[in-house]
Amino acid sequence: MIDLKYELVGASRLGNQQDVPVVITLHGMGSNYLDLRPSISFFNQKVIELHFQGSIEYANGYAYYIPRFFEASEPDVIGNAAEKIYEQTQRILKANHLEGHPLAVIGFSQGAILATTLMTFHPEWLQAALVLSGRLPDFISEWARQHLKSQEIETAVFISQGKKDIVIPPEVGHQLVDFFRVYAQSVTYHEYDVGHGITMETARDAYEWTTTLKLGKESLN
Repeated sequence: MIDLKYELVGASRLGNQQDVPVVITLHGMGSNYLDLRPSISFFNQKVIELHFQGSIEYANGYAYYIPRFFEASEPDVIGNAAEKIYEQTQRILKANHLEGHPLAVIGFSQGAILATTLMTFHPEWLQAALVLSGRLPDFISEWARQHLKSQEIETAVFISQGKKDIVIPPEVGHQLVDFFRVYAQSVTYHEYDVGHGITMETARDAYEWTTTLKLGKESLN
């Protein structure tokens, strides 16, 4: 299995501070691992950055998978892509002596779908997740019914959705909220008067939300 290209920022400088979170970013289709670097500012504290780039060329960028579910099932396509990210992350954390650090993820669009899958498959792995303009994969609900108990996902979840989003409509975002209100311990939801994207208002609300998380002791303020 080919590893994804990634960028690890701050590990050598902050790795010896055990309470500094590692924040993973997962971009949308047609983008790259630089796309979500500005979203690191959503956190009001020092963080170690881990930016993953999809391995499949798509449009002007990359994708983690191509959603041709008529050729292969969602569990095979999305589930395998999520597990690939999980396994590679574990190797990166071990190689850089970061295993004990708090973990968070920021995912947009396809990256948000993968973040949702990661939280479901590994309910104790991530402390926080920002799920931006994502959707609930069809197979995840049934998988959760078979494998999870109510509020077993320990991740604090922030979900954002655009009211004018024609790629992933707002009612799809509502499905995410309903799912996590059953299986997660903490869920926050915001809708914005925007299409498929991240606004300054999203950034403000995400920043305010992260201030309540207490993922580490070191604040930028």
